[in-house]
Amino acid sequence: MTRALLAGFVVGVVGASACGPVKLVGPTALVLEVYFSEQRGTRSLLVSGTAEVDGVPINVFPTSQRPEQPSAAGFPVPQTVRVLLNDSRAGLPFTLTVIGLDVDGDPVEAAQQTVTPVAQTETAVTVTLKPFTDTEDAGAGRSDAGFSFDAGPQDGGRTCTCPGGCCDSTGRCASPAPIPLASQQVLTLVLAGPLGQFCTTACGLGKANQFINGQCQCGNAPACGDGLRCQGTGASSRCVCDKHSGCRGCCSANVCLIGDRLGCGTAGNACGRCEGVANVCNAPGRCSVNTCTPPSPATQNQCCSGVGMVSSAWPTCPTTTGDCRACDVLRSNTCRPVAVNGASEPCGCGATPQCPADALCLLVNGAATCVRP
Repeated sequence: MTRALLAGFVVGVVGASACGPVKLVGPTALVLEVYFSEQRGTRSLLVSGTAEVDGVPINVFPTSQRPEQPSAAGFPVPQTVRVLLNDSRAGLPFTLTVIGLDVDGDPVEAAQQTVTPVAQTETAVTVTLKPFTDTEDAGAGRSDAGFSFDAGPQDGGRTCTCPGGCCDSTGRCASPAPIPLASQQVLTLVLAGPLGQFCTTACGLGKANQFINGQCQCGNAPACGDGLRCQGTGASSRCVCDKHSGCRGCCSANVCLIGDRLGCGTAGNACGRCEGVANVCNAPGRCSVNTCTPPSPATQNQCCSGVGMVSSAWPTCPTTTGDCRACDVLRSNTCRPVAVNGASEPCGCGATPQCPADALCLLVNGAATCVRP
Protein backbone atom coordinates (compact mmCIF):
# COMPACT_ATOMS: atom_id res chain seq x y z
CA MET A 1 0.00 0.00 0.00
CA THR A 2 1.36 3.43 -0.89
CA ARG A 3 2.33 6.08 1.64
CA ALA A 4 -0.53 8.33 0.50
CA LEU A 5 -3.12 5.59 0.97
CA LEU A 6 -1.79 4.93 4.45
CA ALA A 7 -2.16 8.65 5.10
CA GLY A 8 -5.77 8.31 4.03
CA PHE A 9 -6.35 5.91 6.89
CA VAL A 10 -5.07 8.15 9.65
CA VAL A 11 -6.44 11.44 8.34
CA GLY A 12 -9.67 12.66 6.86
CA VAL A 13 -12.20 15.42 6.41
CA VAL A 14 -13.79 17.03 9.43
CA GLY A 15 -17.32 18.40 9.22
CA ALA A 16 -18.52 21.37 7.19
CA SER A 17 -19.25 24.08 9.71
CA ALA A 18 -17.49 26.80 11.62
CA CYS A 19 -14.29 24.93 12.54
CA GLY A 20 -12.69 27.70 14.58
CA PRO A 21 -9.62 29.83 13.90
CA VAL A 22 -6.72 28.58 11.80
CA LYS A 23 -3.86 27.31 13.98
CA LEU A 24 -0.36 28.39 13.00
CA VAL A 25 1.08 25.52 15.05
CA GLY A 26 -0.85 22.27 15.07
CA PRO A 27 -1.59 19.31 12.81
CA THR A 28 -0.75 19.37 9.12
CA ALA A 29 -4.10 20.39 7.67
CA LEU A 30 -6.05 22.51 5.21
CA VAL A 31 -8.84 24.78 6.40
CA LEU A 32 -11.15 25.35 3.44
CA GLU A 33 -13.45 28.37 3.35
CA VAL A 34 -15.90 27.42 0.61
CA TYR A 35 -18.08 30.03 -1.12
CA PHE A 36 -21.02 28.93 -3.28
CA SER A 37 -24.35 30.11 -4.65
CA GLU A 38 -27.45 29.59 -2.53
CA GLN A 39 -29.51 30.17 -5.68
CA ARG A 40 -28.02 27.08 -7.31
CA GLY A 41 -29.15 25.05 -4.31
CA THR A 42 -25.90 23.69 -2.84
CA ARG A 43 -26.73 21.78 0.36
CA SER A 44 -23.63 19.61 0.81
CA LEU A 45 -19.95 19.60 -0.16
CA LEU A 46 -18.02 16.70 -1.71
CA VAL A 47 -14.29 17.11 -1.02
CA SER A 48 -11.49 15.06 -2.57
CA GLY A 49 -7.75 15.29 -3.10
CA THR A 50 -5.70 13.43 -5.70
CA ALA A 51 -2.04 13.12 -6.60
CA GLU A 52 0.07 10.89 -8.79
CA VAL A 53 2.40 8.26 -7.34
CA ASP A 54 4.51 6.46 -9.93
CA GLY A 55 2.14 7.72 -12.61
CA VAL A 56 -0.96 6.32 -10.87
CA PRO A 57 -3.61 8.74 -9.50
CA ILE A 58 -4.46 8.03 -5.88
CA ASN A 59 -6.52 9.65 -3.14
CA VAL A 60 -4.52 11.81 -0.73
CA PHE A 61 -7.40 11.50 1.75
CA PRO A 62 -10.74 9.65 1.59
CA THR A 63 -13.32 11.43 -0.56
CA SER A 64 -15.87 12.76 1.90
CA GLN A 65 -19.27 14.42 1.77
CA ARG A 66 -20.05 16.98 4.47
CA PRO A 67 -22.69 16.87 5.75
CA GLU A 68 -23.16 13.24 4.71
CA GLN A 69 -26.83 13.91 3.95
CA PRO A 70 -27.58 17.16 2.06
CA SER A 71 -29.17 19.72 4.33
CA ALA A 72 -32.86 20.22 3.58
CA ALA A 73 -32.74 23.49 5.51
CA GLY A 74 -30.46 26.46 5.04
CA PHE A 75 -26.76 25.98 4.25
CA PRO A 76 -25.02 29.27 5.14
CA VAL A 77 -22.29 30.75 2.97
CA PRO A 78 -19.37 30.23 3.47
CA GLN A 79 -18.84 26.75 4.87
CA THR A 80 -15.58 25.78 6.59
CA VAL A 81 -14.10 22.30 6.15
CA ARG A 82 -10.93 21.15 7.92
CA VAL A 83 -8.94 18.47 6.07
CA LEU A 84 -6.44 16.66 8.33
CA LEU A 85 -3.39 15.29 6.52
CA ASN A 86 -0.51 13.00 7.34
CA ASP A 87 2.74 14.89 7.88
CA SER A 88 4.23 12.98 4.94
CA ARG A 89 2.04 15.13 2.62
CA ALA A 90 3.71 18.39 3.75
CA GLY A 91 5.37 20.25 0.87
CA LEU A 92 3.83 17.96 -1.77
CA PRO A 93 1.24 19.65 -4.03
CA PHE A 94 -1.98 17.84 -4.87
CA THR A 95 -5.23 18.60 -6.67
CA LEU A 96 -8.12 19.63 -4.42
CA THR A 97 -11.65 19.24 -5.80
CA VAL A 98 -14.77 20.58 -4.08
CA ILE A 99 -18.22 19.86 -5.55
CA GLY A 100 -21.49 21.43 -4.40
CA LEU A 101 -24.40 18.96 -4.25
CA ASP A 102 -28.07 19.90 -4.15
CA VAL A 103 -30.68 18.38 -1.86
CA ASP A 104 -31.02 15.39 -4.20
CA GLY A 105 -27.28 14.75 -4.19
CA ASP A 106 -26.76 16.04 -7.75
CA PRO A 107 -23.68 18.19 -8.52
CA VAL A 108 -24.54 21.81 -9.32
CA GLU A 109 -21.23 23.68 -8.97
CA ALA A 110 -17.56 22.93 -8.35
CA ALA A 111 -14.00 24.18 -8.13
CA GLN A 112 -10.58 22.61 -8.51
CA GLN A 113 -7.17 23.97 -7.56
CA THR A 114 -3.66 22.88 -6.62
CA VAL A 115 -2.73 23.18 -2.94
CA THR A 116 0.50 22.52 -1.04
CA PRO A 117 0.20 21.69 2.68
CA VAL A 118 2.70 23.08 5.19
CA ALA A 119 4.06 20.81 7.94
CA GLN A 120 2.50 21.20 11.39
CA THR A 121 0.39 24.12 10.16
CA GLU A 122 -3.25 24.62 9.24
CA THR A 123 -3.14 26.24 5.79
CA ALA A 124 -6.11 28.47 4.92
CA VAL A 125 -7.52 27.89 1.42
CA THR A 126 -10.34 29.93 -0.12
CA VAL A 127 -12.48 27.97 -2.59
CA THR A 128 -15.13 29.57 -4.78
CA LEU A 129 -17.47 27.16 -6.57
CA LYS A 130 -18.57 27.86 -10.15
CA PRO A 131 -21.58 26.43 -12.02
CA PHE A 132 -21.21 23.47 -14.34
CA THR A 133 -21.60 24.14 -18.05
CA ASP A 134 -24.12 22.28 -20.20
CA THR A 135 -21.37 20.46 -22.13
CA GLU A 136 -20.09 16.94 -21.55
CA ASP A 137 -16.39 16.08 -21.76
CA ALA A 138 -16.13 12.81 -23.73
CA GLY A 139 -17.94 10.86 -21.04
CA ALA A 140 -15.52 11.88 -18.32
CA GLY A 141 -18.20 13.75 -16.42
CA ARG A 142 -19.59 17.26 -16.38
CA SER A 143 -16.96 19.92 -17.01
CA ASP A 144 -16.24 23.56 -16.34
CA ALA A 145 -13.33 25.86 -17.18
CA GLY A 146 -11.44 23.06 -18.89
CA PHE A 147 -11.50 20.45 -16.14
CA SER A 148 -13.86 17.60 -15.37
CA PHE A 149 -15.30 16.32 -12.11
CA ASP A 150 -16.15 12.91 -10.73
CA ALA A 151 -19.25 13.51 -8.64
CA GLY A 152 -18.85 10.97 -5.92
CA PRO A 153 -16.81 7.76 -6.29
CA GLN A 154 -14.02 7.50 -3.70
CA ASP A 155 -11.76 6.02 -6.37
CA GLY A 156 -11.25 9.20 -8.37
CA GLY A 157 -12.77 7.53 -11.44
CA ARG A 158 -10.68 4.32 -11.39
CA THR A 159 -12.23 0.89 -11.63
CA CYS A 160 -11.78 -2.07 -9.32
CA THR A 161 -9.92 -4.97 -10.96
CA CYS A 162 -9.64 -7.37 -8.03
CA PRO A 163 -11.49 -10.68 -8.64
CA GLY A 164 -11.05 -12.13 -5.13
CA GLY A 165 -11.41 -9.21 -2.72
CA CYS A 166 -11.86 -5.46 -2.51
CA CYS A 167 -9.60 -2.80 -4.08
CA ASP A 168 -7.53 -0.04 -2.56
CA SER A 169 -7.75 3.48 -4.01
CA THR A 170 -5.45 2.60 -6.93
CA GLY A 171 -7.76 -0.18 -8.16
CA ARG A 172 -5.41 -2.95 -7.05
CA CYS A 173 -6.30 -5.80 -4.69
CA ALA A 174 -6.00 -4.48 -1.17
CA SER A 175 -3.24 -6.00 0.92
CA PRO A 176 -2.53 -5.67 4.67
CA ALA A 177 -0.25 -2.76 5.61
CA PRO A 178 1.71 -2.04 8.79
CA ILE A 179 0.62 0.80 11.11
CA PRO A 180 3.60 1.84 13.30
CA LEU A 181 2.45 3.16 16.68
CA ALA A 182 4.35 5.46 19.04
CA SER A 183 4.77 2.46 21.36
CA GLN A 184 7.02 0.89 18.67
CA GLN A 185 4.38 -1.78 18.15
CA VAL A 186 3.34 -2.41 14.58
CA LEU A 187 -0.28 -3.39 13.95
CA THR A 188 -1.79 -4.53 10.68
CA LEU A 189 -4.30 -2.43 8.76
CA VAL A 190 -6.64 -4.71 6.81
CA LEU A 191 -8.93 -2.92 4.36
CA ALA A 192 -12.36 -4.46 3.81
CA GLY A 193 -15.33 -4.06 1.49
CA PRO A 194 -17.62 -5.79 -1.02
CA LEU A 195 -16.05 -8.35 -3.36
CA GLY A 196 -14.88 -6.73 -6.59
CA GLN A 197 -15.57 -3.21 -5.32
CA PHE A 198 -13.53 -0.53 -3.64
CA CYS A 199 -12.76 -1.04 0.04
CA THR A 200 -15.17 0.95 2.18
CA THR A 201 -13.94 0.16 5.69
CA ALA A 202 -11.19 -1.59 7.65
CA CYS A 203 -11.06 -4.51 10.06
CA GLY A 204 -10.48 -3.63 13.70
CA LEU A 205 -6.82 -2.76 14.27
CA GLY A 206 -5.08 -5.66 15.95
CA LYS A 207 -8.15 -7.90 15.59
CA ALA A 208 -7.56 -9.41 12.13
CA ASN A 209 -4.72 -10.01 9.70
CA GLN A 210 -6.64 -10.78 6.51
CA PHE A 211 -9.95 -10.16 4.72
CA ILE A 212 -11.21 -13.34 3.03
CA ASN A 213 -14.59 -14.16 1.47
CA GLY A 214 -16.08 -10.96 2.75
CA GLN A 215 -14.98 -11.56 6.36
CA CYS A 216 -12.32 -10.08 8.62
CA GLN A 217 -10.27 -13.01 9.91
CA CYS A 218 -7.40 -13.81 12.26
CA GLY A 219 -5.72 -16.67 10.46
CA ASN A 220 -8.51 -19.05 9.41
CA ALA A 221 -10.77 -18.01 12.31
CA PRO A 222 -13.07 -14.99 12.74
CA ALA A 223 -11.61 -11.67 13.86
CA CYS A 224 -10.71 -11.51 17.54
CA GLY A 225 -13.26 -10.32 20.07
CA ASP A 226 -13.04 -7.77 22.87
CA GLY A 227 -9.94 -8.19 25.04
CA LEU A 228 -8.06 -10.33 22.48
CA ARG A 229 -5.54 -9.57 19.75
CA CYS A 230 -4.48 -11.32 16.56
CA GLN A 231 -0.95 -12.71 16.85
CA GLY A 232 1.14 -14.25 14.09
CA THR A 233 1.15 -14.10 10.30
CA GLY A 234 -0.98 -15.63 7.59
CA ALA A 235 -3.18 -18.63 8.21
CA SER A 236 -1.24 -19.59 11.37
CA SER A 237 -2.37 -16.48 13.26
CA ARG A 238 -4.54 -16.90 16.35
CA CYS A 239 -6.35 -14.79 18.92
CA VAL A 240 -4.49 -14.40 22.21
CA CYS A 241 -5.16 -12.75 25.56
CA ASP A 242 -2.28 -10.93 27.24
CA LYS A 243 -1.20 -7.53 28.57
CA HIS A 244 -1.18 -6.10 25.04
CA SER A 245 -4.60 -7.40 23.99
CA GLY A 246 -6.69 -4.77 25.78
CA CYS A 247 -8.28 -7.20 28.25
CA ARG A 248 -9.83 -5.16 31.06
CA GLY A 249 -10.05 -8.29 33.21
CA CYS A 250 -7.65 -11.22 33.42
CA CYS A 251 -6.43 -13.81 30.92
CA SER A 252 -7.06 -17.55 31.26
CA ALA A 253 -6.19 -19.84 28.34
CA ASN A 254 -6.59 -16.98 25.85
CA VAL A 255 -9.99 -16.05 27.25
CA CYS A 256 -10.56 -12.62 28.78
CA LEU A 257 -12.53 -12.93 32.06
CA ILE A 258 -14.01 -9.90 33.83
CA GLY A 259 -15.24 -9.94 37.43
CA ASP A 260 -15.12 -13.71 37.90
CA ARG A 261 -14.44 -14.88 41.49
CA LEU A 262 -12.72 -17.99 40.17
CA GLY A 263 -10.68 -15.95 37.72
CA CYS A 264 -9.94 -12.55 39.24
CA GLY A 265 -7.50 -10.01 37.87
CA THR A 266 -7.14 -6.97 35.66
CA ALA A 267 -5.11 -5.40 32.84
CA GLY A 268 -4.54 -8.68 31.04
CA ASN A 269 -2.63 -10.30 33.91
CA ALA A 270 -3.05 -13.99 34.70
CA CYS A 271 -6.27 -14.86 36.52
CA GLY A 272 -6.14 -15.74 40.20
CA ARG A 273 -8.69 -17.60 42.34
CA CYS A 274 -10.19 -15.70 45.28
CA GLU A 275 -9.96 -18.38 47.98
CA GLY A 276 -12.45 -18.44 50.86
CA VAL A 277 -16.22 -18.16 51.20
CA ALA A 278 -16.24 -14.39 51.81
CA ASN A 279 -13.47 -13.59 49.36
CA VAL A 280 -14.91 -11.93 46.25
CA CYS A 281 -13.50 -10.22 43.18
CA ASN A 282 -13.97 -6.47 43.52
CA ALA A 283 -14.77 -4.15 40.63
CA PRO A 284 -11.12 -3.14 40.02
CA GLY A 285 -10.24 -6.85 39.56
CA ARG A 286 -8.74 -7.45 43.00
CA CYS A 287 -9.72 -10.12 45.52
CA SER A 288 -11.28 -8.59 48.63
CA VAL A 289 -9.00 -10.70 50.85
CA ASN A 290 -5.48 -10.84 49.43
CA THR A 291 -1.89 -9.74 49.89
CA CYS A 292 -2.19 -6.52 47.88
CA THR A 293 -1.03 -3.53 49.93
CA PRO A 294 -1.72 0.18 49.34
CA PRO A 295 0.73 1.93 47.01
CA SER A 296 3.95 3.12 48.62
CA PRO A 297 7.60 3.65 47.66
CA ALA A 298 8.16 -0.02 48.50
CA THR A 299 5.59 -1.07 45.88
CA GLN A 300 6.89 1.18 43.11
CA ASN A 301 6.49 -0.36 39.64
CA GLN A 302 3.91 -2.79 41.03
CA CYS A 303 0.13 -2.82 41.05
CA CYS A 304 -2.75 -4.94 42.39
CA SER A 305 -4.34 -7.66 40.26
CA GLY A 306 -6.36 -10.62 41.47
CA VAL A 307 -4.71 -12.19 44.50
CA GLY A 308 -1.69 -9.88 44.90
CA MET A 309 0.89 -7.55 43.46
CA VAL A 310 2.21 -7.86 39.91
CA SER A 311 4.85 -5.97 37.99
CA SER A 312 3.59 -2.82 36.29
CA ALA A 313 5.06 -1.68 33.00
CA TRP A 314 3.21 -0.20 30.05
CA PRO A 315 0.59 -1.19 28.92
CA THR A 316 -0.14 -2.19 32.55
CA CYS A 317 -0.01 1.00 34.64
CA PRO A 318 -0.76 1.58 38.35
CA THR A 319 -3.67 3.84 39.34
CA THR A 320 -3.79 6.15 42.37
CA THR A 321 -5.30 3.28 44.39
CA GLY A 322 -2.53 0.88 43.37
CA ASP A 323 -4.78 -1.20 41.12
CA CYS A 324 -3.61 -2.17 37.64
CA ARG A 325 -5.04 -0.30 34.65
CA ALA A 326 -4.97 -1.70 31.12
CA CYS A 327 -3.88 1.07 28.78
CA ASP A 328 -5.20 1.12 25.22
CA VAL A 329 -2.24 0.13 23.03
CA LEU A 330 -3.67 2.18 20.15
CA ARG A 331 -4.04 5.35 22.21
CA SER A 332 -1.02 5.33 24.54
CA ASN A 333 2.65 4.42 24.73
CA THR A 334 3.75 5.02 28.33
CA CYS A 335 2.78 5.07 32.03
CA ARG A 336 2.44 8.52 33.59
CA PRO A 337 3.40 9.23 37.23
CA VAL A 338 0.33 9.34 39.46
CA ALA A 339 0.06 10.88 42.91
CA VAL A 340 -1.39 8.73 45.71
CA ASN A 341 -4.94 9.90 46.47
CA GLY A 342 -4.75 12.29 43.53
CA ALA A 343 -6.85 12.19 40.37
CA SER A 344 -4.64 11.37 37.41
CA GLU A 345 -4.81 9.27 34.27
CA PRO A 346 -1.98 6.67 34.48
CA CYS A 347 -1.89 5.94 30.74
CA GLY A 348 -0.19 8.47 28.50
CA CYS A 349 0.71 9.29 24.92
CA GLY A 350 4.05 10.97 25.38
CA ALA A 351 3.69 13.73 27.96
CA THR A 352 -0.11 13.93 27.61
CA PRO A 353 -2.90 11.65 28.88
CA GLN A 354 -4.08 8.69 26.82
CA CYS A 355 -5.60 9.83 23.51
CA PRO A 356 -9.38 10.17 23.12
CA ALA A 357 -11.33 7.20 21.78
CA ASP A 358 -11.27 8.62 18.23
CA ALA A 359 -7.48 9.10 18.02
CA LEU A 360 -4.28 7.05 17.70
CA CYS A 361 -0.97 7.59 19.49
CA LEU A 362 1.53 7.97 16.64
CA LEU A 363 5.03 9.35 16.22
CA VAL A 364 4.94 12.83 14.67
CA ASN A 365 8.38 14.35 14.07
CA GLY A 366 9.78 11.93 16.63
CA ALA A 367 7.26 12.78 19.37
CA ALA A 368 4.31 10.69 20.54
CA THR A 369 1.21 12.61 19.43
CA CYS A 370 -2.54 11.98 19.39
CA VAL A 371 -3.75 11.92 15.78
CA ARG A 372 -7.43 11.68 14.86
CA PRO A 373 -8.25 9.42 11.86
